[in-house]
Amino acid sequence: MAKKHTDPYRLFKRGNIYHAYISFARQDGSQVQFRCSTGTTDRAEAVRRTTEKVLELQKTPENTKLTIDEAFGLFYERHSQFLSRPNEQLNGLKNLKDLLNKKYLDEINANTLAEFVATRKKSVKNGTINRELMLISSIMTKCDEWGFKIPNVKISKYKLRETAENIKYFDSMETVQKIIDNASPHLKPIIYTALYTGLRRGNLLALKWENIDFKNNVINVKVKDKTTDGGKNFVIPMIDKLKEILEQQPKVCEYVFTFDGKQIKDISRSWHTALRNANIPYMNFHTLRHTCATWMLKETGNLKLTQQILGHADIKTTTKYAHVLDGEKRSALESVFK
Repeated sequence: MAKKHTDPYRLFKRGNIYHAYISFARQDGSQVQFRCSTGTTDRAEAVRRTTEKVLELQKTPENTKLTIDEAFGLFYERHSQFLSRPNEQLNGLKNLKDLLNKKYLDEINANTLAEFVATRKKSVKNGTINRELMLISSIMTKCDEWGFKIPNVKISKYKLRETAENIKYFDSMETVQKIIDNASPHLKPIIYTALYTGLRRGNLLALKWENIDFKNNVINVKVKDKTTDGGKNFVIPMIDKLKEILEQQPKVCEYVFTFDGKQIKDISRSWHTALRNANIPYMNFHTLRHTCATWMLKETGNLKLTQQILGHADIKTTTKYAHVLDGEKRSALESVFK
């Protein structure tokens, strides 16, 4: 539907399901703005459900106290379901809700967070705890934007120091090729593209035909950037091998990587199956990005070039791949002077 200036919402489709973009100001001046699924393929029903949702929100006063269930439910409905891998987002929220074991959002205070960190340190790594803390922070930030009451606590001060990242990568093209040979047809071009570009999984699955410039042999994507609203533009050179692979992809919709004519949104199961069939110990899909970076640095010895191709904002992020090569350098010296 075309959204008039005074309309509090507009409907749009994702697949066959109607979604609503809701945007209006309450009488108290607080702004409501978010997207949500109507859960139906019927337009009339979608209008009815969205209208009910708007009426409910218009009655909700600013600074309403939220339960944890309500806060996490709103966060998923209005925000995280639209991110890549929504099922993982939902599972993460359910797990975090159980770990916090609080009824109301504003019960999360300094003592709660200190106890949470101390308890989690007994069973998980610091990096996992930091990600969970940042999820709590994101939920609070969004709830604050939506006009709800949130606790006054600075979550970032509870972050823990993380050990240097242990970079894992595939040792040879033969190993990667073995995975590709055992992968499902729809996964093969995704693996090749990940290896030849170093793109993250989310960027790959969101890749559209409009992002690929076959004439100039480049791929244009937007990557996350704290300083740029909506992400920054990033251009990746497209090598001839990759160009040939992408040109053979069927153009059945706006997205490059599809299955049964629809965008592929998750490859976790097919990736795991490919590794198992290839008899290779499990390594996550992000390992392909590490592999691209490590091989590139080995071949060129150029840290700045590797940074530019991967799109790292800070070269310190790229330096971790240089540390991977330190062990090989040491082994080489020991071999020479044994």
